[in-house]
Amino acid sequence: MITSYCNHPHLTRFSRPLIVTALTTLGLLSGFIPELSRQSLTLDFTHAVHAQQAVTEAEITNYAKAVLAMEPLRQVAYNEIKKIVNGNIPDIQCHRSETINQLPSQEARKIANTYCNQALALVNNYLTPSRFNQITRLAEQDSNLRQRIQTKLAQLQESS
Repeated sequence: MITSYCNHPHLTRFSRPLIVTALTTLGLLSGFIPELSRQSLTLDFTHAVHAQQAVTEAEITNYAKAVLAMEPLRQVAYNEIKKIVNGNIPDIQCHRSETINQLPSQEARKIANTYCNQALALVNNYLTPSRFNQITRLAEQDSNLRQRIQTKLAQLQESS
């Protein structure tokens, strides 16, 4: 799905990364936080409290930085696993070891575990995993927060 949007001939060089980021963010916002799948990647290190706590601009910036930092790792891990399993990748959720253990080879399981550990470390650089998950869940319910995150993602991409 992401590939078909990103390879559309009318997209500019600038808009492709923005679309990939938007789709990745939608994937992150629609699930737990990392999971490696065809559509997105999410991570659930802990179960966050569903409190309606305000999200500061600093937290939005850190959330967006974490999302952008994880995406290249997710793409690499996904592509490496795809080669090993001949393109048929099951959904992999870092917080559910059985989804990693279902991979057909030790090499694929090692790649998935490495990704999950790296994703957790990245999130810890920006927010606590529980706060990252909490913001994800809040954004699922709050279109204004989702828009603030999308805007910050675009700003960070433009500045890099």
